[in-house]
Amino acid sequence: MFQVSYQEILSLKSSRKLPVIFIDIKTSPSVTTMFLANTGSRYEQVSEEGLAHFFEHMVFKGTKRFPLAKNISETLDSVGADFNAFTSKEYTGYYVRSAAANFALALDVLSDMLFAPKLRQTDIDREKGVIVEELKMYKDNPSSHIADVFEKMIFADQALAHPIIGREETINSFKTADFQRFLQKFYGPENLLLVVAGDLQNLAKGQGELLEMIQQTLGKMQDDRFDQRNPFPKALADQPAEIGQKTLSLEKFKLVERPTEQAHLIMAWPALHANHEDRYALQVLSALVGGNMSSRLFSKVREELGLAYYVHSDLDLFHDTGIFGCSAGVDLSRAEEAIKVSKAVFTDLLSKKAKIKPQELLRAKEYLRGKTLLSLEGNNSVAQFFGLRKLLRDEILSVETVLERLSAVTIADLERVAQAVIREDELRLAIIGNFKSAEKLRLAMS
Repeated sequence: MFQVSYQEILSLKSSRKLPVIFIDIKTSPSVTTMFLANTGSRYEQVSEEGLAHFFEHMVFKGTKRFPLAKNISETLDSVGADFNAFTSKEYTGYYVRSAAANFALALDVLSDMLFAPKLRQTDIDREKGVIVEELKMYKDNPSSHIADVFEKMIFADQALAHPIIGREETINSFKTADFQRFLQKFYGPENLLLVVAGDLQNLAKGQGELLEMIQQTLGKMQDDRFDQRNPFPKALADQPAEIGQKTLSLEKFKLVERPTEQAHLIMAWPALHANHEDRYALQVLSALVGGNMSSRLFSKVREELGLAYYVHSDLDLFHDTGIFGCSAGVDLSRAEEAIKVSKAVFTDLLSKKAKIKPQELLRAKEYLRGKTLLSLEGNNSVAQFFGLRKLLRDEILSVETVLERLSAVTIADLERVAQAVIREDELRLAIIGNFKSAEKLRLAMS
């Protein structure tokens, strides 16, 4: 489907090497140029909470060659390029999607942003207000805020527990020196991955010219960047998952009282880590339980009982742990019923009365196959598909291989994973809404 190659490109001016993935997408008129950084919010100290996300904002404020934010935006807008960035708990990404003829420009701008950002205090102070308003926006949205509440409750490890955006007090405390240290520590070439996805023949006259363009961009980087890589220790990643590890808290219930018209909840169990051999089975199980409008959750909670407007399964996998469960926005007066019914959809998987049928398994696998293929119609998604697997798990798997592994999942696999993850005494629940008492809600989950 895609021709993928991996290289480590040596800078013309130093001995530093940048990992690069080339993805050849024949006949594509556009190219995605994406830098992925092997760092995110979980690598922050308590005093730095929100720094990874704030840094993502700051590289758009001016660089050595493009001193002002306006210079960056005008340069990319002038060729009709799309550009943006994203921060997660374990990685950060920056991309430009442009016409193939503008690849050199996209690479020039992106590399300047990451290798030579200005990081001026005046820009930092101005952006603090923007990010604090972003924080308030999420807090004002119950369906967004409950996710932060849930993660803070379930994770004992503060690095995973705190919101990616940080706290208002840390956001307002940042200085230029904080960003410079962060840049030096985590943005050396060994901790970055460049992904180029498009019709490679349209990007340069030959592979030699393409490599030289990338080598020259590395010349912008100062040689004092640390050789800092941030994957979890390989010995830990290779071990079978121990559900209920040290990263998980013993707290199991949290109510946030707020005068809302609807209750928003997340209930979930500790699950597998991202490298676990059963991760494909868990993906299929998640799709079967609540991945779409024909899933068990949607059919029962919304269609049959009318308890919720939105309800879907949740699956988050990290280096060392994971979460599997569901989110829903439910009728305040029927919240207890919604909790009981939603929980039963999961726990019934452990009993013979809700045994998984072959056609149900097939639908879930075909759903994932179709969604995967549809998602790969855009160069950005293709770049992330291959790039994040390489960055986080040091693997380059073809689309066909991933689909084959999903297709190979059996009912026995789903039953084994359900038995391992859906444990009666490990359910966690966070809910936000206009409730006078938490006791009935707590009892509903037991």
